[in-house]
Amino acid sequence: MVNRLISDKAVPYILIDDYISFFKKIPLKYWATRPIFYKNDDKYDALGFLGERVHASTLITKTLAFYYHYGLDMNITHVLDNIQPEFMHIENPKDRMLESLNYLKENTTKGELNRSYFRAKRIMYGRYN
Repeated sequence: MVNRLISDKAVPYILIDDYISFFKKIPLKYWATRPIFYKNDDKYDALGFLGERVHASTLITKTLAFYYHYGLDMNITHVLDNIQPEFMHIENPKDRMLESLNYLKENTTKGELNRSYFRAKRIMYGRYN
């Protein structure tokens, strides 16, 4: 399902709007309301919905993490765990993720997104330099 909604094939970078559309489709009842490690008791965090597991990132999850890191100088897990000051006032995890994605979209350039995407690709395909 993720791969049909979020395209990472033949694109200069993954669109933030693709992430927004994907997360909007997930019912609130599946979102974890407290910090977890991707999945717990059929509840997920945003990276878990995208297929990330312990020691098993995907290009889509690594790219999103890099968008936050290189574009906003934020750690995505701080947003997910509700310890990122800019979003702490939003208790609902789905709304917090969507709000942070809109913030990401408004405060990053295409160049930053492109560079973050290619860094993620290099790491995922084993080329670290």
